[in-house]
Amino acid sequence: MKNYIYGKNAVENIIRNFKSEIKQVFILKGHSFDPEIYNLIKEQKIEWHSLEKQEFNVLIKEGVNHQGLIAQVKDFKYLELKEFYNDSKLKQIVLILDKIQDPQNFGSIIRTASLFGVDGIIIQETNQVQVTPAVMKASAGTIYNVPIIKVSNLKSAISNLKDRGFWIYSSYLNEQSVSIKEIDFDNKSAIIIGNEGNGITNKIVEMSDFVFKIDTTNVIDSLNVSVATGIILFELSNN
Repeated sequence: MKNYIYGKNAVENIIRNFKSEIKQVFILKGHSFDPEIYNLIKEQKIEWHSLEKQEFNVLIKEGVNHQGLIAQVKDFKYLELKEFYNDSKLKQIVLILDKIQDPQNFGSIIRTASLFGVDGIIIQETNQVQVTPAVMKASAGTIYNVPIIKVSNLKSAISNLKDRGFWIYSSYLNEQSVSIKEIDFDNKSAIIIGNEGNGITNKIVEMSDFVFKIDTTNVIDSLNVSVATGIILFELSNN
């Protein structure tokens, strides 16, 4: 199966920063590359094709906002947990996603994690959206900026992180939750973000060292998970 990234920002970011991941680029006739991008395509000798609308639309699902640009990329390479650790780095921040389902949320989380310098994102092999073209577009092409670590079992991964000196923090609302403003995040912090509907699994919460909440007016039930992640990472960056 061929992998396509689509959308102006996503494709241009890949061309600028991750040329080795690109197989070829397609542009819809009637559209044009920005001069900077066209120069990079020529300099890096990236294969590209100008396609009529009918040929172009065959490449991707109907109705997606491609903005006239598609890049075919290599298969996405997930990292294994054992490959992630960097004992020489004094500060490491990890996001653990517990069954995120929506590609837009996952892509937005990746983009935010990239902006705040997160060292890795851990996801589970099952019951979790994987890296798809929709996720790549939602991440605005930052999918390669942050290592994505795929594991078969989140509980085992958390235990492994604890053994390596990480403290585990869950964004979860219960009687033990304290305000995020009261949390003093450790240099090695793993932050768990829960599913859009059900939050973090109880067994995962039980493995946490700290459970925190984001202070709100409670006018609505909860924040969107990608928005919440942005707030958490902002607070952590100012910790």
